[in-house]
Amino acid sequence: MNGKIAVLIVSLLIAGCGSGERVIILKAALSQNPSEPQVRAVELFADLVSEGTEGRISVQVYPNNQLGNQRDVVEGLQMGSIELANIASVMASFVPETNLFELPFLFDGPEHFDAVADSSIGQSLAPAFERRGLHLLGYFDVGERHIMTTEHPIKRLEDLSGLKIRTMENRLHLATFKAFGANPMPMAYGELYTALEQMVIDGAEAADPNYFAKRFYEPAPFWARIGWIRLIEYVVMSRYFYDNLSVEDRAVIDRSARAMILQQRAWYRAEADSALKQLLDVGVDITNPDRGPFQAAARNVYEEWADRVGGMEKIEAILNLGGSDLVK
Repeated sequence: MNGKIAVLIVSLLIAGCGSGERVIILKAALSQNPSEPQVRAVELFADLVSEGTEGRISVQVYPNNQLGNQRDVVEGLQMGSIELANIASVMASFVPETNLFELPFLFDGPEHFDAVADSSIGQSLAPAFERRGLHLLGYFDVGERHIMTTEHPIKRLEDLSGLKIRTMENRLHLATFKAFGANPMPMAYGELYTALEQMVIDGAEAADPNYFAKRFYEPAPFWARIGWIRLIEYVVMSRYFYDNLSVEDRAVIDRSARAMILQQRAWYRAEADSALKQLLDVGVDITNPDRGPFQAAARNVYEEWADRVGGMEKIEAILNLGGSDLVK
């Protein structure tokens, strides 16, 4: 028996219900806390799927990395031992085509994000996921990312020169911060607070909600709102699981996923607005550097990476959709 099929059969844990009808268990792996918008949105998905299938599919939600880190989870999706997950920038290690959406200053606000993610451009990546054993359901918006520092505020591009800045494990993110003049250091998210506190690093990048929620402002009280990237999370399902569902159940999954994605975006954006107000209330030193020099540095990254993400024409199609200064 094919190994992947065998794992899939194990993964489709069938439990008897009162009527004798079988229940398919769908395990959803998330890295966030239960109170965060992504988890709440997947819980909404669980309710909609249960209702739409009359209880035949039961979604079990595992937050806080209970099923492993994001690399482990992607591998589980590919094998069929995990059915659903939201994966951030580490996805580029498995689906390099997603680096297209990891470029700096690509999205000009939430409306532009929605227009691109929900367009033929967003859907054009689906075959790349399929080839890696993944089924793309859509994209979560996890907000604009800014820069925190421990010792002094960032008021201009030159203030980043030589600083050790924690980034995600993504080569394009590393290239961007090198272009900014910093010394990027990939590091596990769980180690970040301690690294800032012990001054192992000089700063990091984050969005308003997690900068506030994780209290990173305590060891790193300087917050430069640069918006260097609007981060995507890829909402994916095990292809083996999805392909083995009935046509009717796939339709329920698709409808429920769309509702989940739209609700996550709305919840996250509301939380980002609230977090910024709370950061002001606790007295965080907030600066708003001129983005022009950062965008100019980002153009070098575009030139370096264009051929690897579908070409400059594809990049410019995205930028033009939002009227970005980067195409001028």
